[in-house]
Amino acid sequence: MTNKAGIFSDTSGDKWVWDGNELFDSYGRSIAQVRSDVLIVGGRRLLIEYSPGPQHFTVRATSDNGKLYRMVQVGFTISHLEATCDGRKYLLDRTQWWSKQREITDTRNNVVATVRPLISGKVEVLDGPAVDDAPPIDLVFMTWGLVLVDSPVRRTLT
Repeated sequence: MTNKAGIFSDTSGDKWVWDGNELFDSYGRSIAQVRSDVLIVGGRRLLIEYSPGPQHFTVRATSDNGKLYRMVQVGFTISHLEATCDGRKYLLDRTQWWSKQREITDTRNNVVATVRPLISGKVEVLDGPAVDDAPPIDLVFMTWGLVLVDSPVRRTLT
């Protein structure tokens, strides 16, 4: 799995879409799915733990090779989230206070991806200028976490 434009390969386009519990590339190919709190991507499995508490949002995952992933709320609202993926740090901030759209940025404040929940319940993920700097598994984990926190309608299957 190369890390080129389109996140997974140079032919996957520049947009992903979470539809329910499955992630599709711009050509409609399934690239990840969630089943019974297990995120499956590229042969890897991450066990997801989700705590949507009333004043604190947390998503944690442990991969099948022992790597740790975490997304947490920063402050009193869910407008600002931080993620740590196997030691790599990201910010996942809403672009405007009235919008659920977010930018995922790296530690140098480079935009890795933009995430837009749609009224349909689908969630679009658009490549940012620094998409090649983030491992695909990080992006899949973070975008699934954003589905959990921001999607207006979530129909996941177990």
